[in-house]
Parts: sequence; structure tokens; C-alpha cells
Amino acid sequence: MKTFRQFITEGTATEIKELIFTDDQYEYPIPFSQPMWERITSVKRWGYGMHVTDQEDVVGLARMQGKKNQISTMTDMRGAEDSFIKGGGILTEGGVYCVLKGTVVMEMGEDFATARDTQGRRWLRTGQLYQRHWHSEVFEGWMDFVNDIQQMRQKGYEQIIQAQNQNPELQKHYGVTVPDYDTPEEYWRSDNIQSWTEISDYGTGKEKAGAIKWYMDGIEEILKNKKHLEQIQKMLMMGKRSGDQMEWDELVLSEIKILKVIYHPSKVYSKSVSHLDYDAKDLISSLKKAGYRGPVVKMGEKGGFLRDAMQQIKNLNGRIVLNAKMGKNFPTKYKV
Repeated sequence: MKTFRQFITEGTATEIKELIFTDDQYEYPIPFSQPMWERITSVKRWGYGMHVTDQEDVVGLARMQGKKNQISTMTDMRGAEDSFIKGGGILTEGGVYCVLKGTVVMEMGEDFATARDTQGRRWLRTGQLYQRHWHSEVFEGWMDFVNDIQQMRQKGYEQIIQAQNQNPELQKHYGVTVPDYDTPEEYWRSDNIQSWTEISDYGTGKEKAGAIKWYMDGIEEILKNKKHLEQIQKMLMMGKRSGDQMEWDELVLSEIKILKVIYHPSKVYSKSVSHLDYDAKDLISSLKKAGYRGPVVKMGEKGGFLRDAMQQIKNLNGRIVLNAKMGKNFPTKYKV
């Protein structure tokens, strides 16, 4: 089984069961489920962000518009501005920058490199929250937080696996086939599955589904603990206004709408019969087929359009927060 750290650094989607059943001690996954975080924080708001992608992946992004898929965006390029202006990317070739509007799932003061599962949900790991490499402050009570998750997983194992021992009714409920050498009344399920992580390899479909639901419900209850929640929010937002942080921030959006696409001329191409033409004809055509009809513009000299878009995103997000906190009515519409 791959470690959660490996999944974090890979740009591909991950099966949720491989996240839930990780055996990477103290690196337990925390889901950014939009409905879950809205229940935990009692807050729902929308905002703007810039998503960095490439000519191939932007088509998939266009098809995600209006859906629950979660997309990582940024609102501040910081010290990486020169790289993006030259067409740089993050997990892709880069060169295509999309202004998005969507529901805010989670806001972070720096790029936490959240992982993505196959359902479009973002995740981070508990180890990322203990301490940021650029700052001395730590998550107070982090060990208690991790222990709560450990205990929750152990209790799930006991309720789903150990509870089946010599229990034909529960064995049937979870779709377990008893070995020929045993009877349901004598069979010990925990002999075949000896830990929470082994559910992933040896559990039935119903056992895995039950464990995943157990984890999602359990982690939500743990995150509702005010002490843990305050520390999580502190660590996530620590880099927001820090002059020590040189990389971009991260804003996870859901139910997105693409408002504008900006491309670097060196990173797009159109296929002709005998060669590649470095223009945006294929990009524009593919986006239209995927349902996007908005503006597609070439990045100007010295980052023109991209710099302007980022400044507008930053300003409008600030107004959205002020409107919510102070009951104001500042204009928040993005001007394309």
C-alpha cells in the first residue's frame, strides 16, 4: 500500500479506501468535504480563485463546472509570480490560468498540496498540521488530536470486524463468506482481519463501505471539538499574512464556474497536418466542446491579464469577507 505522503505528491486522483486505511502512523487523512465543513463551521460563502493547469487538463475542468468536485486555486502568487508569468505550472505543464468563482470549501494561507480522491474531494494529513517548516509555532494538543483519530479507527475495527466473531447475523450483514472448515457460530472474523488497515486488503465490499462511513462520521465528530478546530484553523491560516511565506496560498472551491481563461503563448498549440502551430485554436475549440463559452485571452507582456486578474481576485475576496462580517454591500462582481 502506498503511504499518504506518496499520494500527496502525486498529481493523480486516489481511491478513497487507500486514504482511509492508510498505515502511515500519525499521518491520518482529513477530508475537505464541503457539506461536512459547512456543518462544522456553520459557514457557507463563495469566492474567487485562480486555478493553474495546462491545455489538456483545462478541458476536464470545464466539464466540472457546477459540480461538487473540489478544485485547488490560489489568490496570491507571492514569490512564485515570475514563474507563473513565464508559463510555469504546479502539478501540470502549466501555461493555462483559469479565473474561477465557486463555493469556498477551505481557505489556507499557503499551498498545503492537498490530495484529491476519485470523487473530487480534497484531503490533507495530520502531519501537515503539526508545524509548518517556515514557522516555529505548533498545533497545541496535536498528539491528543491524533490519538482521538487512532481511537476512533480502533473502535471502528471493533464494531465492524470483532463484533462479527461468532455472530452469524453480522457476518451475513457484511457479506462475509465463512470458510468451509468453520461454521458461522464458531467463526472469528478477527482471525482473518486483524487490524483497521487490513480491512482494505481483506474486507468485503460491505465491510469497506461500513468502515469508510465510520471514518467520515468519526472524523467529523473529532473536528467539531472546539479545541481541535481552533488549532486546525490557526495552522491553515498561519501563512495568510506572513512575510516569511514565499509560495502561493490555497483556496479550495467547489461548484465552480470558469469566468476567464488566460494562456501563455509558449504553452499552447494547435495540431495541423504536418506540424504544430503555437496558437490557441485547439484550446478554444476544446473548451467550447466542453461547455465553456467565456473569454480566452493571451497573457500580455510582463504578465499582463494574469497580474490584473490576480489583483481583482484578491480585492473582491476581501470585499466578500467585509460584506459578510460588517453587513456592507460592496460590489463583488468579477469584471472580465
